[in-house]
Amino acid sequence: MKFITPATLAATGLVSALTQQCTGTALNEGGNWFCGAVQQILYEGFTGSGTYKAVSEMTNDGRCIQEDVPYSGPLAPLDEDLSVHARGPFNLKEFAVYSLGSENKKRDNAPSPHAHARRHRHRHFHEQRKKKRAEWVTATIDGKVVSWENSYSGDVPSTQAPTAPDPPAVTEPAEQPPEPGTSEPKPDVSKKVNIPGKTKTKPPAGGDWQRTAYYNAEQQVADNVVFLGNYGGDGSGIFDNTWGNSLSYLNADGNGGSGSPKVLKDVYIPSNREFAIFSADRCDESCGYSRVPEVAYKGFSGANKVFLFHFKMPLDGDRGFNGDMPALWALNARIPRTLQYGDCSCWTTGCGEVDIYEVLASGDTKCKSTFHLEKGAGSSDYFVRPVDKFIKVATVFDGRTSSVAVKELPSDFDLSSGLSDTTVRGWVDSFALDKEGSSLYQLSA
Repeated sequence: MKFITPATLAATGLVSALTQQCTGTALNEGGNWFCGAVQQILYEGFTGSGTYKAVSEMTNDGRCIQEDVPYSGPLAPLDEDLSVHARGPFNLKEFAVYSLGSENKKRDNAPSPHAHARRHRHRHFHEQRKKKRAEWVTATIDGKVVSWENSYSGDVPSTQAPTAPDPPAVTEPAEQPPEPGTSEPKPDVSKKVNIPGKTKTKPPAGGDWQRTAYYNAEQQVADNVVFLGNYGGDGSGIFDNTWGNSLSYLNADGNGGSGSPKVLKDVYIPSNREFAIFSADRCDESCGYSRVPEVAYKGFSGANKVFLFHFKMPLDGDRGFNGDMPALWALNARIPRTLQYGDCSCWTTGCGEVDIYEVLASGDTKCKSTFHLEKGAGSSDYFVRPVDKFIKVATVFDGRTSSVAVKELPSDFDLSSGLSDTTVRGWVDSFALDKEGSSLYQLSA
């Protein structure tokens, strides 16, 4: 095993990396280092304290007012509520969230089983920080469809937003007329929202990790899940020329807004289309500021949580903006509740983004994982893009060991069942084994 010295780390800018393993031969492609394909990556050392700047107000004249929010503890600020996001080309079959039971939370923090693990086949390289994403925004204003580019990094857009009269602020989500013979009441903003017409799934039997949210596309089950998108002004949410589109409810086809919560169909999401998943818990004061309170939901919180995904990222040959560049990631939910693509959010001050599976070049078949925090992290090892088959992936946030694991699961793993703590600990501990397909990234203190 070859180690990069602290001086070398400082020269490359990767001052947060203590250990980064590299499987195979490292290649620089478009400013990003790629080593080898793996099935699991463990990130260790997420602990400490700090402060980020959260939005407290977004004014009509374009002022973004912020306030300091302190954080501390294992995985902070990733222990705050996170929203889950996907960009096409993408097919989502299942999604589940699990939280650790109270008895296991009380156990002493386990020491890392990887502190003395040795893997002689690995070398260590630095991954340059990737460019931030941008989004092509489309909105309907006075019956006309208009588009422009919003830059995630805050750069000046290549096409300015068109001039249009400011629409009146939407204070309540607009209702869509019900189909004949049916009725669909507007949700009560003070309560948890259950998708109309859908049966709440029963809690799984047994297991030390309780399933707190579940979505199944084929069965059209949505338990403690709400689908949103950046389509403000289309049925719900708002649009204005100052801040653009807010969040809105997502329609069932995943290609526009809706006046009320819908269950995402078993559909293919094409290139440059995105959707977000939140819990069905309405926001309260713990969420902080939300641009549109009527479409503001909590994400999935806690230092000990597991996200399970069943998905595919097919090739579509699109070479336009964001074409054929699928991604699966999580954000501190304060970000999309204010402005996902732009400067007025806590993103620039390190409140948290986790890129789980992200393609960085059109048509590429390599998926990177990256953490955007005050101390960022990103392994140069990668996952193979699932272009022609569905795969199951676990993202484990383990506050007991201050680590986050991303792991491909067996194809027969059952997302609808409970999780035992033995299973989850086994996923994290398996990285200590000297076997092919595993990679370790340790952050410095």
